[in-house]
Amino acid sequence: MVIVTNYLCKLITKQIDDNGIVVWYDPDRHYTEIVHTLSIHNTTVTCYSDTFFGLRHKIDHLLDDLNPPRLLIYVPIDPIETNNALVELEAAGVIMKPGQQPPSRNTKLSVVARNALKPILGDDTTAIIEKQVEAGKLTLAELNAIAEKGEGITQGVVITIFGTGNPQEVALTFLASENYDRAIISKSASQELAVLLQSTFEIQLPAEESPSSYRVRLARHILATEFINLIQGDIPNQLSSIQIATKSATRDACINLAKTWRLRRDLKESYINHANQVETELAIASLDLQQHQIANLETFLAVEKTLQRLIETTLLTDVNLQIDEIIKSRQSSFWSENYPDVQAHWALTAVAGQLLQEANRIERELKSPAADVQTIFNAYTDTETPWCVLDTYHRHLERRWHDFEWGLHDRYQSLEKLVNQARNRYMNVGSQLAEAFVRRYEAAKFRLPGIMRQTEVFIKAVKPKLAEGKTAYVWVDALRYEMAWELSQTLREDYNLEIQAAIATVPTITEIGMAAFLPGAETSATVVTAGDSKLGLEINGTVVKDRPGRIKFLQDNTGVNVFVTKLGDLLPKPKRKERESIQQAKLILVTSQEIDSIGEGDNVRLARRTMDEILNELKKAFRVLTELGVETIIFAADHGYLFGEELTEDMKIDSPGGDTADLHRRVWVGKGGRADTAFLRAKLSDFGLGGDLEIATPWNFACFKVKGGTEAYFHGGLSPQELIIPVVTLIPKQNISVGITSEISWTIEPGSQKISTRFFSVTIKGDATGIFELVPPKVRVEVRVKKDCISQPATASYGFEEATGDVQLQKKADNPRAIESNTVALMITQDQPAKTVASVHLLDAVSGAELARISKIEIAIAI
Repeated sequence: MVIVTNYLCKLITKQIDDNGIVVWYDPDRHYTEIVHTLSIHNTTVTCYSDTFFGLRHKIDHLLDDLNPPRLLIYVPIDPIETNNALVELEAAGVIMKPGQQPPSRNTKLSVVARNALKPILGDDTTAIIEKQVEAGKLTLAELNAIAEKGEGITQGVVITIFGTGNPQEVALTFLASENYDRAIISKSASQELAVLLQSTFEIQLPAEESPSSYRVRLARHILATEFINLIQGDIPNQLSSIQIATKSATRDACINLAKTWRLRRDLKESYINHANQVETELAIASLDLQQHQIANLETFLAVEKTLQRLIETTLLTDVNLQIDEIIKSRQSSFWSENYPDVQAHWALTAVAGQLLQEANRIERELKSPAADVQTIFNAYTDTETPWCVLDTYHRHLERRWHDFEWGLHDRYQSLEKLVNQARNRYMNVGSQLAEAFVRRYEAAKFRLPGIMRQTEVFIKAVKPKLAEGKTAYVWVDALRYEMAWELSQTLREDYNLEIQAAIATVPTITEIGMAAFLPGAETSATVVTAGDSKLGLEINGTVVKDRPGRIKFLQDNTGVNVFVTKLGDLLPKPKRKERESIQQAKLILVTSQEIDSIGEGDNVRLARRTMDEILNELKKAFRVLTELGVETIIFAADHGYLFGEELTEDMKIDSPGGDTADLHRRVWVGKGGRADTAFLRAKLSDFGLGGDLEIATPWNFACFKVKGGTEAYFHGGLSPQELIIPVVTLIPKQNISVGITSEISWTIEPGSQKISTRFFSVTIKGDATGIFELVPPKVRVEVRVKKDCISQPATASYGFEEATGDVQLQKKADNPRAIESNTVALMITQDQPAKTVASVHLLDAVSGAELARISKIEIAIAI
């Protein structure tokens, strides 16, 4: 049977019936073998061979006849090359050629194949074959053979069992379930099934074997064919004897089936089970593979883990954008989306690579002889690519490191080496940056012209806005500049935003920094002793040393109605009295001490987590203030911080001694004592402050020897991380987002039926149901026990916002009415008894409204 050829013959016959003469151009010479065999009633078929003169000689007698001829002229060259030699014949009849319009005159082989095969093989298989034809992989003869096999198969019992004769659909259904085995046996359909699978996938299935045996063989054949064919470069010797599909059509059918199998979420469990079994049989984990060979492979979990180790090893010596792209793509790989720990692993690897890349950049640029203190300051606070992102990457690295589920095995040795190298590079380059900045700052006599001082924040940033309308003044203890910069990126959609970098008041400790925000500090600020080895800031004769004193001073010296609250009192929703007070006040002071208070404790993991959570809390609080009529929000920090590994002995230095007024790990304040090359020593008056006290601080990341206290979290010194603070002004836009605006039908699918490890994933999908254009929202996922959230967002396939944990969804590329599927990984952060029942909630990140939920899911872990 020649089904495709017959279809082509029908097309040509119709044109001859309608027009008499057909000039058929075939520049790709697809039809040279069959043109002489075409049987068209009462029609002369003439072929161009050497010259157009010879061609005309063959047909001239037909053209002289009084009756119009039925004539097919086949020309196996491009029309452009004919120099219009057949223009008269073309005018008298019609042209057929690849791409010709209307479609009934288009003889492009892929188009002919599609139209001929679709009724036989179905849309999916036909689409695959069409692509293969376009790629030059299939001839007309091969297409006829495929059509013959396909027609024979779909007329048998297989279609009655599986409801389709499409080989891809039959294979997927068969691989995913044993439910059809009994019917295959009872209807004696094994041989017919074998013929279908053999012809489509080039697999040998012995007639005497059971359907379950076929299933094992088919899974191995499909996965092995994909894996071996997609390996780049040399194939490992261990795989050379494995039987796989070798013909282009059957090989491509196997590869397409494997990819479709992974994409079908309803079949993922069957894929995982078969892939893990085949992986063991083929000893995939033991193969000696290189990074370039498997960068685009997803067949086996062992390959994913091998690629992780190879990438980690490469990053130890080479950091480049190509590796960044690989890591980014793998965070949405099949194995990442189905194993949250794999996705978390990639996320940790990614941030380690980003840190190393940034460290290399800063180290290079620090070597510039023109890098004075102003240059370093500008580079650290640049709005596009600031050096401060080195601190951001380090903060993310440490949080992910502490949250990662390491276990007691050595599976993560290469990851641990990478993280340790990233940590070391941060400490080394961060220390270089600190020393370069401090030494040049000293050389500039501690002056940075044009840069706002902390003591000027009220008079320059707050007071002008206060004259314009209701203003919120937010004091965030230890909100490092890089944290505010990262948070600002998430706020620009809803606020007109200005971020300024200011110089904190020394020493960079809370008692001094918070008081420096008060009115009058710009003209009168003196650091004084305040008893109990503490310091205070004297402003116009008043010593301010603690929160009550700061609040009273602000209320007494602004001349407007001031309402004072704490960040925690605004969330999740302020009480009625709180709301009314905010609406009545002209200036709202909001204070937050979460970072400093938790950072100075002993729970490093909790401190890391809190530092990121505070950014999301601030974002929510700003929205609350906006909804209560605040016209301008200004938030700033008293100081920054250093938060690295615990101190080693070589990082500890002796303080000056003498008459000590206050001593912290990073700063000594007092009089007298000794000088030392290990630390800077200066008068506080050198910084524009009153009084006769002196300051000493290490040049780099070293610390003074101090009894007790934390040995990882520090502040008080002059490094950019401690000294440079953010001052951010937010003015709400008129069209501030109000949350989800589209009507969407949501689906959330758990990655497993129980929460059995600390990492748990949820896949989000959605389809527009309204008449308006789909606007993908920003969402948040939470696991709750009763009303308490016990999870923290870890990562996502795409759109993950590191600052807040929110996820920006997007439309599907091929369907603007649907949300692109996104798998979000969560980390369970609170201990729960075994068999606790939790719920999973999909929330609109802006409004907090619930979009969908999984009402019951069992927690089967005890953290």
